[in-house]
Amino acid sequence: MATSNATTRCFICNEKTTHSCTGCENYFCVEDFMKHREELKSQFQQIQHQTNEFVQILYDQQKTILNNHPAIIQINLWEQKSIEKIKQTAQEQRQIVQQSIHGNLPQIQTQFNDFTQQIQEINKREDFDEKVLEKLQIQLKQIQQQINQTNNIEIKQDSSSTFIQKLSIQMLHSQHQPKSNLKWKADGQTIAGGNGEGNKLNQLNSPFGICVDQQQQQHIYITDFCNHRILKWKLGENEGQIVAGGNGLGNRIDQLNWPTVVIVDENNKSLIISDYGNRRVVRWSLENTNDKQILIENISCSRLMMNENGDLFVSDYANHSVKRWRKTEIRKGGEGTIVAGGNGQGNQLNQLNTPTNIFIDREETIYVSDWGNNRVMKWLKGENEGIIVAGGNDEGNSLKQLNHPQGLVVNEVGDVYVADLGNNRIMCWSLGSKEGRVVVGGNGEGEESNQFFYPSGLTFDIENNLYVVDHENHRIQRFDVVNS
Repeated sequence: MATSNATTRCFICNEKTTHSCTGCENYFCVEDFMKHREELKSQFQQIQHQTNEFVQILYDQQKTILNNHPAIIQINLWEQKSIEKIKQTAQEQRQIVQQSIHGNLPQIQTQFNDFTQQIQEINKREDFDEKVLEKLQIQLKQIQQQINQTNNIEIKQDSSSTFIQKLSIQMLHSQHQPKSNLKWKADGQTIAGGNGEGNKLNQLNSPFGICVDQQQQQHIYITDFCNHRILKWKLGENEGQIVAGGNGLGNRIDQLNWPTVVIVDENNKSLIISDYGNRRVVRWSLENTNDKQILIENISCSRLMMNENGDLFVSDYANHSVKRWRKTEIRKGGEGTIVAGGNGQGNQLNQLNTPTNIFIDREETIYVSDWGNNRVMKWLKGENEGIIVAGGNDEGNSLKQLNHPQGLVVNEVGDVYVADLGNNRIMCWSLGSKEGRVVVGGNGEGEESNQFFYPSGLTFDIENNLYVVDHENHRIQRFDVVNS
């Protein structure tokens, strides 16, 4: 931890010193160095205390999960009311919950065992400084977040039944987030379009966004930008089906104008579309073709995302901001609240420059592809300024740079996946890293299976396969995950 230097003065008392701290890089006299060391030791002991508390939490989770998990309790109450006729269904749903929870516990336990081993080794050597403590705190927080995610289960009952309500388990994921340290095959497969620019059902014209239907994994929805329509495309088929728009460019309720993003609202069985050219957000029912509704008006809605609560977040391209509409505000026609940017066009930490794609996590942390600033910003809930988590080193093609980023997904440990449009590649920036790595692409502009021509969007399915919107090649590419 310490190095000797007889000429440098003490950071605390300004006397000559003989020791320096490699963590904070300050010099100390012997007395102050010992005090500094005691302070670090106290901080380390606090982490040990938090670790011991977490051991108990983890033990309690494992001990009570079969009987006292909130989802299990709700299933038991439902079973009692419906008596014998629903016992078989209740048992099936218990197994789904238990398999989901127990499927995550071994991985958490392994990570935690590795973490406690680090703690023991550091304690034995007493080899710790500020950097070591910061790393330990981040690791512990990540493990705690994973155990908290076992509560992300929702029980849904089918109200259409007159006597016994059908029970089902729904895992709460608005968009699938890939695990850490995954790799994908370098060559993609064209699963939609790829037949040149056009408006036939087997063609696309400058697509922008894509959404995987999490209920029907074999279907994707595509915003066919220049054809002013949304296509539903079943994997393995040669053409798509128009499910919104397709009635020419216009502002009638049955028309779209340069749509950029589509998401599936499972609760309302509908599509929510960023109707960019008409400066509005619209809803199209998947069950009733006559049911169409304008949700938000008068906004340059570049992109949008809905969180698990049904709140809408929209990036306002022209006003350099991201706005949020709570579910109740949408119904009442509210004006929304600025939650990122909104301080004019610029490159300061409280500003954005023509934002495009956004991603919202469970804590309502907002990630923004800050297109004009060639960076991705992370905006914690309630904060007045953001943090640069990718790029921010001017426009360029080095691993420290981005070139007009667009598509954006962030996984549960904070790894940022971004479509680096101008560099024709998909990048991953791990939490806290100063540079990214190329996930797929990065082989120059082109139409080969390992190339892109302006990738504008990306998403993942439940198996962690990667889907990329290849904008100027008028196609959707899928890259299969490589099993390690």
